[in-house]
Order: sequence, then structure tokens, then C-alpha cells
Amino acid sequence: MTSSERRLGDAIQIPGNYQFQAAFAGSAPQRFWHQTRFEVCLDMLDAGAGMRVLDVGCGSGVFADMVAAVDGTEVTAVDGNREAVSFAERQFCRSNLSFVHGLVDELAFESSSFDRISCLEVIEHIHPEQGRAVMRTFHRLLAPGGRLVISTPNMHSYWPALEWSLDRLRLVPTMDGEQHVAGYHPRALRALGEETGFRLRSTRTLFVLSPWLALANWRLAKALHRLEEAIPVHFGTLLVQSFDRA
Repeated sequence: MTSSERRLGDAIQIPGNYQFQAAFAGSAPQRFWHQTRFEVCLDMLDAGAGMRVLDVGCGSGVFADMVAAVDGTEVTAVDGNREAVSFAERQFCRSNLSFVHGLVDELAFESSSFDRISCLEVIEHIHPEQGRAVMRTFHRLLAPGGRLVISTPNMHSYWPALEWSLDRLRLVPTMDGEQHVAGYHPRALRALGEETGFRLRSTRTLFVLSPWLALANWRLAKALHRLEEAIPVHFGTLLVQSFDRA
């Protein structure tokens, strides 16, 4: 991998509190999107007492704090955005939660240091070869029997059109090219996991129409979300897969 293929961060600066604001102070669809994805990923991670958890690309620290709220977990959260790490340290104070500034493949974690790793909407921000290297790092860091949960926009959905629209309307910090430089769909992400030593455990896709219904009624949006997840075809705009360390 050449230096030009290795990204140290996005081409634009994302505010340190961005994910926190989106989850709790954004528009109804934005709040629904972030809160629901965190709930789903927490369920798939299935962290319990005595488990060491690494949250990679923690941003504002919202998901890391949710994991740390599980009794008996020990959570380390990592992000390359120093402003985000500083915000998270101020916002979330738990004895079992620590925030670290840096890139996961540059930090001196020992092999088999963690029982669970989460990496939510990060892999699309790095070039494919770098993503492959990071997945190998995850495999090294996970203890035998460990689990990885990874989420990313689903390119086999209407996500590309949604991203284009959000960028053109300037409703979010520019994604295409500035943040997102890679794209995945269920088969591609599964193949990447298997290539780097993982075994697919489960696949879920989220958000067809449910976030937009949250504009009118949050409870109905939740009901629609459950129906969307029950559909066997994976065409939701957010892809979440869990892997076991093979």
C-alpha cells in the first residue's frame, strides 16, 4: 500500500461533536437513523460482563458510552479526530471507558487484547487496500472466539442516490470523495471478512423508508423499521455485519 492510498483522516474537518449532535439534536430522520443504528449494533455486538471492547472510529463517543453502560465491560474507544476525542472525554465519564487519539493500526495494542470490536461507518472512509489491512489488524487484536461488528452504507440500495442528494443540498458535511472513498454491499463485505480470517455470523440492513416516517410519528417509524428488517432481501441503506474470529 502506497502512502497515497493510506488515509489519515477525511479531506474535510468534521466537528468533534458531530455524531452527538446528529443523534440527539438533529432532524427527526437524522436522530432516528443514528439512535436506531446504535441500538442495532449494540445488540449485534452482544458485549457482556468481563469483556474487553474496542470501538474504532468512535467519533463523539456515543456508541462507546452505550457499550460501557453494560455492566462489567471495559471499553477503549479510538478515533483519529483529536477534536472528537476531546469532546468525548468531556461528555462521557465512566471508570470503564477510555478514549484514545490515533489510528487503530498505529496503536500499540497487544494481540488478542479484545473480545469485541465495533467499527461503525468507518471502512468507507479509507481506500480498499487500507481497509483490508485494518481488517487484518482487527483479526490480530481479537481474542479467539471474539466478534467484530462493522457497519457501512449499502451500495446495493438507494444509498448512492441519497448520498448524492444530501451532498447537493448541503444537508450534511460533503460525503462523496471528501469522506467516502470506498463502497460495499453484503457480498463484498462478507468476502473482505472471509479473506482476512473472519467467519460471517449475521447480516442486517437498515433504513428503507423508516427514518423519513420519523418526521410524522416516531413510534410508527420504529414499527416500520422492524418490518423492513424482517424482509429477507438486504436492500436497506445501511449494512451491518457481524463476524466471528475464525
